[in-house]
Amino acid sequence: MKNYKFIMLICFVCAGFNLNAQTELSGEVVDKNNNTLASVSVSFNNGMVKTVSDNDGKFTLKYPDTVSSRNMRFQLFGYKTKTMIVNKNQQKIKIILLDSTYNLDGAKVLASRNGRFSDYSAQTLQMSTFDIVTNPAAMADIIGNMRVLPGVQSNDNDGRLIIQGGNTDESQIYINDLIVANPYSLSSQNSGSRSRFTPDLFEGTVLQSGGFNAEFGQAMSGIINLNTKEHAQMLAKTDIAVSSAYAEITHIDKKPSYSYRASLNYINMMPYTKLVPDKYDWEKYYQQISADVYFTKEFSQKTKLTAQFNSSYADGTYNYKNVDNVNLKNNIRQTYFYTQINFYHTFNSKLSLSAAGNVVIDGFSGTETQYQNDKINTRNIWNHNKITLQYRTRKITNRTGAEFIYNAYAETYTFIADYKTNVQNNLASIYNDTKIFFGNNITASIGVRGEYSFYLKKFNVAPRLYFAYRLDTENIFSFSAGDYFQLPSINYLKTTNNIDFTSAAKTTASYSYVKKNEKFQIDAYYKKYNNVVRYQQGQFINNDGKGYGWGADIFWKSDFKSLEYWLSYSYNNTKKRYDYFAKAVAPSYVAQHSFNVTLKYFIAPLKSLVATSYYISSGAPYYSDISPYEKLGKTPFRSRLDASLSFLPKQWIVVHLGCQNILGRKNIYGYEYSKITQGVRKKITAANTGFYFVGVFVTLSYSKTLNQLKSL
Repeated sequence: MKNYKFIMLICFVCAGFNLNAQTELSGEVVDKNNNTLASVSVSFNNGMVKTVSDNDGKFTLKYPDTVSSRNMRFQLFGYKTKTMIVNKNQQKIKIILLDSTYNLDGAKVLASRNGRFSDYSAQTLQMSTFDIVTNPAAMADIIGNMRVLPGVQSNDNDGRLIIQGGNTDESQIYINDLIVANPYSLSSQNSGSRSRFTPDLFEGTVLQSGGFNAEFGQAMSGIINLNTKEHAQMLAKTDIAVSSAYAEITHIDKKPSYSYRASLNYINMMPYTKLVPDKYDWEKYYQQISADVYFTKEFSQKTKLTAQFNSSYADGTYNYKNVDNVNLKNNIRQTYFYTQINFYHTFNSKLSLSAAGNVVIDGFSGTETQYQNDKINTRNIWNHNKITLQYRTRKITNRTGAEFIYNAYAETYTFIADYKTNVQNNLASIYNDTKIFFGNNITASIGVRGEYSFYLKKFNVAPRLYFAYRLDTENIFSFSAGDYFQLPSINYLKTTNNIDFTSAAKTTASYSYVKKNEKFQIDAYYKKYNNVVRYQQGQFINNDGKGYGWGADIFWKSDFKSLEYWLSYSYNNTKKRYDYFAKAVAPSYVAQHSFNVTLKYFIAPLKSLVATSYYISSGAPYYSDISPYEKLGKTPFRSRLDASLSFLPKQWIVVHLGCQNILGRKNIYGYEYSKITQGVRKKITAANTGFYFVGVFVTLSYSKTLNQLKSL
């Protein structure tokens, strides 16, 4: 069952700075020697609008003419932070930042988190919170929004990410540099999962599919890196949301040295499901209660800390019939607890330290998940710890660190008898990355990562390389190559530890064209799989599986007056020898061709935004589930059309209407075959043919001018 608490955030689409007359401000940031400065953080009106300078030190931002505060803040590690106020209707400025070593007594050295350089610029796609909440296909879900990007697929009957042909286990979600175990909400069978984290908690979302540096592990196809908001970006207010699926209240308070955000959410799908039934017979309608807290504290100009907490309880009971017309009663229940602390300290303009740790406790229970009268109970404890030391000069940035992951998994499956499993899989890692600037046009990153699994008693070494050449201010060519290792999924580990890491050697070449609000990018990649886990002779498991994948992705984002458009196309040719297959086959979870278009149109006089999103993909092969597991056919093409309308009747009230799968297309994701009657099968489709949403969102603040759009 989808976690609809995040749907409220899509109502941000009526942002005031887009609905009113606007001023476009462009500028250039340089040092005292008139050298341009890239990656400078530019913040306007306490973070209401923000951007970063490009490789030529240039930036552009838009803001409404009606704002009362036009203060700006320019911040870059190793330089003095500069604040200023721009004049009304001013369109161009030039900013000079002084090196913090120029006058150490007056320098403002911040404990910055911008030391990460994993965002291989040409092969990384960044999305703001505004991008996420204005996409009707996502309804404010971080993960669902990724499907508009090249190389990414997400099937409606699952919801998890498929990146460049890799299965859903081959990608990871990081929050402030740490892996978050099970970031997806509870769902019923063949229902798309959603991220359990709200996008307005983060300053941006970064998808890295064209290679990522050695600091990040346990992913072979891609990662999503989420960075929480800084203290300066928090705004004091109280948000109240009431919708057709849930109610929520969020309070944000901000003090000179700290700020916090606390939220309480309750979902009950009974009213909605009675009006718009799905294909299940619900005895107890899906419900969820969740709470999350985020805290950030600046102890000094050199030291800061962030802490976050998320906890939820969800359950539901529904009946459905399998392909043999046998009724199964599935009672699902999940408790989830997550907490994380990040500490940052800057010693001087060159040396800084970060340390972090998180804990996830995830418990699930279900009945009749496969057969009548079966039961399953699982408990997963996850603890990820990391420490990183960074040394940075104008030409070189080096990051060296160590990690330790503790993971304890326990499962009891009952069918006639009890089958118990306990796995304690601990992983120790070390890594080193060096980024070198060869003049203004050439950049290279060299890294190596080593990992040791105490459960498998196996060690791996993963070298990685990135190289980029900037032809001019708008055109970038880049190349990356590296080895990526990952532990086998728990379904294999709970059976044996006599296996090895699965690995992929991946090479990517990219071309990017970037100019103001426009980006065009094309990627070509080749991936070779080794040590793929597969079954042989019943339940015997080994690592003799292999495979390959290659393809190309095209992405174009731009605008024309009040119309913004996103276009992406992906081609993927993957074949792997995995699971029960005796030879390499095209996986059933990935489509060879996929295309997505998203349009957003601002209607300023009506204070409204209309958005639509459409995707279409080719079908995927499906196979027999009995030996010799031959290909039986290919599913029809899949498509979905989504639309939304948002309206701002008052400055502090937002009304939103949304609809997913307007045309009601029933996409087929394979077939379930009878184990009793040969040739009898049942289509595997999503539980819902569509989803409709109505919500009203109110913001209370001292100024009475804030709304939920201000968190962008």
